[in-house]
Amino acid sequence: MRASLCLALLPTLAVFASGDAHAILWCARPLYAHEWGVHVYGGDGAPLPAPAPLPSWFHTPREPAPPAAPPAVRSLPVDSGIRDLPVLHLYGEPAAAIPLAIDVGFSAGPASAWFPQVDALRSAAEANSAAAAAARASLLSARSDRLARRSTAPVPADPTRQLGWDRLDLTATPNAPPHADDAPWIAAARALDALWVNRGAESERFVFYEAQTAEPLPLALRRDRGWTATHRAYVLENRGGHPLHDVFVTHAERGKTYVFAVKAVAAGGQVRFVIEDHVVADRRAATWDRLRAALVDPAQPEPPKGPQTTATPCVTDRDPAYPFERVDGHGLYRGEVELLLSVWGARLFDQPGTTVVWREDAAALTAAMPLAIFTDMYHHVLIHRAGLALWERVELP
Repeated sequence: MRASLCLALLPTLAVFASGDAHAILWCARPLYAHEWGVHVYGGDGAPLPAPAPLPSWFHTPREPAPPAAPPAVRSLPVDSGIRDLPVLHLYGEPAAAIPLAIDVGFSAGPASAWFPQVDALRSAAEANSAAAAAARASLLSARSDRLARRSTAPVPADPTRQLGWDRLDLTATPNAPPHADDAPWIAAARALDALWVNRGAESERFVFYEAQTAEPLPLALRRDRGWTATHRAYVLENRGGHPLHDVFVTHAERGKTYVFAVKAVAAGGQVRFVIEDHVVADRRAATWDRLRAALVDPAQPEPPKGPQTTATPCVTDRDPAYPFERVDGHGLYRGEVELLLSVWGARLFDQPGTTVVWREDAAALTAAMPLAIFTDMYHHVLIHRAGLALWERVELP
């Protein structure tokens, strides 16, 4: 189950002076995009529901999706289981509203809820079809032509993405009163010092999307050589096609907690451990604190305040028809990590029995849940995605 995606976007302006008549006079301001989530598998590998309820005002496929009145961002001038509870937070201090568009796909199931209302909604069958893939190939060619200045023709939306927001406006204050807080995690999400996301009469401090997916569990756990009842030796094998990062095996029984942690397990690789070798006196320090340290971005633990001139390279010649899709890292802001742990910490690490937690690789996230973000020529997007996975109720072999 995918829970809570945070997108943090903050503008930065760098100005360069030079005697060269062709010198760059301004740079597109970066928007920092932070996404996080948790994908839950049960003991039999089947996905399980999220730990937090959804607000009653979220949208579902049963509702119509009327188009937004403002022009789509693309047309602006050139210069496992359930992937659930995703939240997209946006940070910044815009002098004026920042236009944004988002396309989200789910390769293994249908979108089931979102907020605010979308402009485009496609079924999983349509978005993941061979026809959509062929149309996307043509779309990529059209984007390349625009980028090379061989064409100025409008570029259509991506047919492989189930959810599409063509025009969202990011502002320092809401354009409309937010909905009543009728889910516990909403208040915490709104407490972050984020930009407001506006679409028509809907304003909120995040964008939300989830899907019902059927993704195979990439892990297998088996006994290792020399296993005995007092020396429980195991092999944890990654059978998936991507590496797993920040892996935790937590086991609790008879008043003791055992935590085996490793930084990574390669695709097709395995790690060995003995339960009895990893007893811990402080479960929170071995799990919550260690994960917190792995997720908070040491280079930028807090959202930037005010203009920056050295944090990012100068980006120019932006075309709003060309999206940002590359993942630049996984580090989050401290407040985002605390929100994640407030919702998920106990579920990840404080259960009886055995659980396995890991951070998904960026390529795995892109394959399962492709994300594209568009903005105007005055901004560019740096995307961080921190997707966690939880295998709970694990039966020790």
